[in-house]
Amino acid sequence: MGELNGLAQEIAQWREGKGFVTNWEGMLAKLMLVVTEVSEAAEAVREDDREKFAEEIADTFIRLLDICGSMGIDIEAEIERKMEVNRGRPYRHGKKSQW
Repeated sequence: MGELNGLAQEIAQWREGKGFVTNWEGMLAKLMLVVTEVSEAAEAVREDDREKFAEEIADTFIRLLDICGSMGIDIEAEIERKMEVNRGRPYRHGKKSQW
């Protein structure tokens, strides 16, 4: 097991020990918590608060890794698989503007 997968398992165990549940039935709520953390990171950017931004990005990863650890997702393999797809895409995915 790699470092990210090990961390995902550790986070899932920690969360479970605190009495919270992460499962498929509650996944929409868990995903909205990820969105909330990203929104808090965006607010930190608006406030020009880099320390808070870093904390909220960490919270985002903690929630995502909890999902991975709880759902048995090999996130390292999934990232590598997806990066292979991304590497094959054209520059800016063929779009003319940055956005």
